[in-house]
Amino acid sequence: MIAAGLVSLVLVAMVLLSPALPTIVLRVIGFEPIRRSDAPVTEEAVATLANAAKASPVTFITEDFGRLDLPPGTDLEVTVGHDTLGARVLQIVFRDSDLLNLCLQFTDFCEDHGSPIRRATISTAGGLITISGEALLDLINVWAAIDIGVAIDRDDVLKIDSISLGGLPYELPANALGDGIRLIEARIAQIAKQLQVESSAGVFSFAGFHLRDNRLVASFR
Repeated sequence: MIAAGLVSLVLVAMVLLSPALPTIVLRVIGFEPIRRSDAPVTEEAVATLANAAKASPVTFITEDFGRLDLPPGTDLEVTVGHDTLGARVLQIVFRDSDLLNLCLQFTDFCEDHGSPIRRATISTAGGLITISGEALLDLINVWAAIDIGVAIDRDDVLKIDSISLGGLPYELPANALGDGIRLIEARIAQIAKQLQVESSAGVFSFAGFHLRDNRLVASFR
């Protein structure tokens, strides 16, 4: 018991005395470093809708959560048109500010008292959505700067692509922080699969996410 306490104190001291978290400390608490990919990240090409027209404000509906009220003042770019096969499609464009407002409305991760992530900001560039904030390393009870990269997977849904601590990429750890991030990912996927939007153009069901011009685009059919 005493030895474990001393080890914890040493780890905390190393973290506090260093401007960046030492790799050895992170490995002790479950983080495995990975090599950063040299492959360039490109944005998905999204076909322009034919006969496109602006749609009225939308309402989001889910089976598990009912109607989701958007934050006051939200002004999403909503377009209705036809894809290359002639199917009717509704697209919603989310800017960085829109994603931040949704984070503040539906989670506490972008606030000062969130857990396991707090004070997060969101940016979309280079084919990734990057969530930058502070993460709680529960085993040593220290908050550390973290960047979480979110990409679009083959099923056109959001997927955790990478995490970075102290500027170095790591595998998603098998600890409370990793479990918390996986839970966030699972909840987003759950909501997306059942998400519908209602507008004056009708009711549409979620079809997939894409990235275009440093914006997140959600398509509904």
